[in-house]
Amino acid sequence: MKKLIILFCFSLLTFASFATIHIVRVWDGYYQFISADITIQLGDTVQWLPLDVPSSVHTITSTNIPSGADSFDQIWQAPADTFFQYVPQIAGLYQYVCTPHVSFGMVGSITVLNGTSAIPDSNPAPDELGIYPNPSTGIIRFTESATLFDYNVYNTGGKILLSDKRENFLDISGLPNGVYFLEITGNEPKTFSIIKK
Repeated sequence: MKKLIILFCFSLLTFASFATIHIVRVWDGYYQFISADITIQLGDTVQWLPLDVPSSVHTITSTNIPSGADSFDQIWQAPADTFFQYVPQIAGLYQYVCTPHVSFGMVGSITVLNGTSAIPDSNPAPDELGIYPNPSTGIIRFTESATLFDYNVYNTGGKILLSDKRENFLDISGLPNGVYFLEITGNEPKTFSIIKK
């Protein structure tokens, strides 16, 4: 029994050492969150920090979270070192707003993936394949438009939902809001996590 407890504690410490803190900046000047839409791994921490000195009251309020997840509603005001941390315990899409400034577009989302293997975000080098915008409400474009791409779109359970060949865009408007995986096949296969909002 003692060995099991020691092994369990070691496993927790090992898992915690791989957790990452992801920073979201709260910008009072233009009422927005910087890096508002992020993708993280289960067990990672999201921390909201001020980009400038808050001159008005803001909130970080969950509006849509996975079933069983803890909601959050944090009031933000001076002093400038105000911060808030949240550790999602369930995989899925977490959406949040600043309730006084949602009409200004002060909104964001956190996509929490279940697993330890990260899917690369789309920050391509100038000559590298990438996608944009991500998140998207319907049309995702490729950064290389001269090439014909074969692709598959999977849900988080691994089921293929879309499969086709396109020159420079992908239409995901028919999919429900959520997290998907886009696999580009061919000579240089590449996988992206995509968010439909």
